[in-house]
Amino acid sequence: MTHVFEHASSGRAKCRGCDQPIGKGELRFGERQPNAFGEGEMTLWFHPWCAAYKRPEPFLEALDAAGAALLREMKDAERMRAAAEFGITHRRVPRVNGAGRAPTGRARCRHCRELIEKDSWRIGLVFFEEYRFEPSGYIHAACAAPYLESIDILDRVRHFSGDLSDADLRALKKAMKHRAS
Repeated sequence: MTHVFEHASSGRAKCRGCDQPIGKGELRFGERQPNAFGEGEMTLWFHPWCAAYKRPEPFLEALDAAGAALLREMKDAERMRAAAEFGITHRRVPRVNGAGRAPTGRARCRHCRELIEKDSWRIGLVFFEEYRFEPSGYIHAACAAPYLESIDILDRVRHFSGDLSDADLRALKKAMKHRAS
């Protein structure tokens, strides 16, 4: 199965990584998988950045096979490659699905198993199972370093939590460093 980069022929497909539409003519990444519902194969569509962050192995396979013309068209191809390689090096980092403040104090951290206090920073996690991303809980911002083996995740958080301000990201970074230091 060969993964592909191509321009969207319509605007009907949604990105599997962020659940947002992929616009007509926009460059997209297609991860080929065996068809779960019959013979042949199916394609899971992603925005290129979403694929680099959440599906690094197939993304890099396709990037390595891409022609020079496509690489010139992808303005951030080397930054995407670095993000995907970082996700492979730190195997839990592709699980990051944004961040925010806890609306209640009922969720438990997947790392330390303690309750995540209301209004404290938490990082959302997902697992890729059966061709989709399934929510899998949260970790304290302070547990990012031991759980993810890195706190260099703000670019991913910004990507999947577009409503966070620069001040929010600084506060999240400070909360992550609280335990890391």
